[in-house]
Amino acid sequence: YQLLLGQCQGKMEALGDPASLSKQIETLKGRIAHLEQIYDATEIAQQALTQATTELQRRFSPRISSHAQALFRELTGGRYQQIRLGEDLSLSAAAQEEGTLHSILWRSDGTADQLYLALRLAVCEALAPDAPLILDDALIRFDDARLSSAMTILQQVARSRQVLLFTCQGRESKSV
Repeated sequence: YQLLLGQCQGKMEALGDPASLSKQIETLKGRIAHLEQIYDATEIAQQALTQATTELQRRFSPRISSHAQALFRELTGGRYQQIRLGEDLSLSAAAQEEGTLHSILWRSDGTADQLYLALRLAVCEALAPDAPLILDDALIRFDDARLSSAMTILQQVARSRQVLLFTCQGRESKSV
């Protein structure tokens, strides 16, 4: 019996003073309540961001898609007639002879870069019409014909906004 009593007393001492434990429990309950408030606020913020994203897509996506499609058609010499900007901001394009939209992942790196340039130009015009346009080696994977088209488009853009084109090549200056 003494052994059992000693074991129980040891376990009680290991658990700690009941008053101290009650204080720790209250502290933890307060921390949990605070974290639940943060979680709730984060949930509300996430919902607001989702709604704002949806609203931006609804308001700007058609105009951006239409303008990007026209630019992409011009960049590719008319080969690509149709693009689609998905709600998840995924990109698809259809060549004139295809008639079916395919993910940009199906396209060459150069074609993907041309689509991204068209999209960037359209987004800049829709959302930041007075901001300078800064491009860093954005034309590096363009073939000569598409590089020439891109430079023509960038010259047109430069009439209404500052365009800074950084490159490690001399091709761009030769195609002007």
